[in-house]
Amino acid sequence: MLKSIEMTGATRDDAIKKALDTLGLDRDDVSVEVLENGKKGFLGFGSIDAKVRITYEVPDEKPQVEEPEKPVEQIKVLETPEKTESKEEKVNNLPDLSEIALDDPRRTTPHLVKAAPKKPEPTEKAEKPRKERPEREPIVPYITPVPMADELVSEDAKKAVKFIDGLLQKLGIEGKATVLDISEPDHVKIDISGKDMGQVIGRRGDTLDAIQYLTSLVLNQNSEEHLRLTIDTENYRAKRAESLERLARKMAVKVCKYHRAMTLEPMNPYERRIIHASLQNFRGVTTHSTGTEPARRVVISPDGTARPPRRGFQPRKK
Repeated sequence: MLKSIEMTGATRDDAIKKALDTLGLDRDDVSVEVLENGKKGFLGFGSIDAKVRITYEVPDEKPQVEEPEKPVEQIKVLETPEKTESKEEKVNNLPDLSEIALDDPRRTTPHLVKAAPKKPEPTEKAEKPRKERPEREPIVPYITPVPMADELVSEDAKKAVKFIDGLLQKLGIEGKATVLDISEPDHVKIDISGKDMGQVIGRRGDTLDAIQYLTSLVLNQNSEEHLRLTIDTENYRAKRAESLERLARKMAVKVCKYHRAMTLEPMNPYERRIIHASLQNFRGVTTHSTGTEPARRVVISPDGTARPPRRGFQPRKK
């Protein structure tokens, strides 16, 4: 069952944080809908608080049905006198077996028929072997960072490594950039190693994405062809993709269960592609993006639901 609460705050993030603290949930367990964007105002005047609606799932409550009390039946016990037979009477009451043919099936008696031995019942039922589901290949695989030989590294890649090392030194971060051997002529892959790489990653990879964007500008500054660049550290890209894939499938199950579209939090184009790829073959749902950068979001909706039309130029009515 889905429930929702509305919360206000000075900014959108403050309102979301208040709601999550109140519910005791994580950001990936809820769906956020921005109702009003906050406005700072001038010198404290005219400020407007941001307002959001948080939708979350709670287990369905089963109604308790009270069973009617059954009337206690009174059972009367009738005492009957027990008959006692003497030894002579017991012997006289035995059937006469002298005239019964043992090989005649028509005149068999219960005294002469042997019951077939019962087969011992198995104590434990044999469980059928379960078919193992084939494991899905991860969208972004984990890799072992193996450096490329120095003589194979291009001049443009060396320039990018030099820029990253200088940037880390300016930020006061102990780290070293290395070109990986899985790089391709048109796709340079660089790994950053060091003690504390949390500063390099930042909040949900924001700092790592910023370093990759700046380095891409330096890499393609004097290049005739556009070179792609991927910067990673401690396999963060694979871990983030795995987390996004779990989130996408969890929300898709809710969409199928409640037959209601759900909107995820704003994501960059790279993370949105991961969501779309995760649910590409998921039955019962379809995905599309809405909004403008940097607040563009992925919408997961039931299959067959028409997408909202794009807002374009519309002439004024006369």
